[in-house]
Amino acid sequence: MIASWLKNKIPGQMPPTGRWAHMAEPYDGDEVVVLDCETSVFDKRKGELLSLAAVRVRGNKIRLSEALDVTVKSNAPTDPNAVRVHYLRREDREEGVAPSEAIERMLDFIGNRPICGFYIEYDKAVLNRYIKDLYNFKLPNRFIEVSEIYVKKKNKYRPQEYLDLTFEGLARDLEVPVIERHTAIGDVISTALMYIKLTRE
Repeated sequence: MIASWLKNKIPGQMPPTGRWAHMAEPYDGDEVVVLDCETSVFDKRKGELLSLAAVRVRGNKIRLSEALDVTVKSNAPTDPNAVRVHYLRREDREEGVAPSEAIERMLDFIGNRPICGFYIEYDKAVLNRYIKDLYNFKLPNRFIEVSEIYVKKKNKYRPQEYLDLTFEGLARDLEVPVIERHTAIGDVISTALMYIKLTRE
């Protein structure tokens, strides 16, 4: 895997500049940011950001008192199936913040820390669309997929075992509570608990 800092040296890869230049620097701290987004449709190329949440994890502690939990003001038509999942109707989003403010707050919160999530490639693709439009760069951070850690651990100790790789499947096997499923803040708390169990045991 090519290190993030090296990717930024490749032609066509625009590193963060100005206020965000530090995001391209190697991270030498001990925190991971667990992140989740909810969108108007289940399509990383078209889905509009409706909410995002993030928590910082240090060791086996979730710094919940400092959590980021943002609803985005959006008039985007929302897939009825998506509404049944995350419950964010237009009227629920009227008091939200502008997408640009949500992205700005998220970038400040993350810094150059590693970013962790469940199906994090989806969140990464959605956020990079907004960041590219606003600031002309993409997230240079290291990304950690919780389900990949889970699979590696299972294959190491129980290679023949059937794996349920759904969110609920991992939570059940790891004995982690599913908190307010499909709300951004609920999903990040549950994912953070999964990450802690997988990396501390």
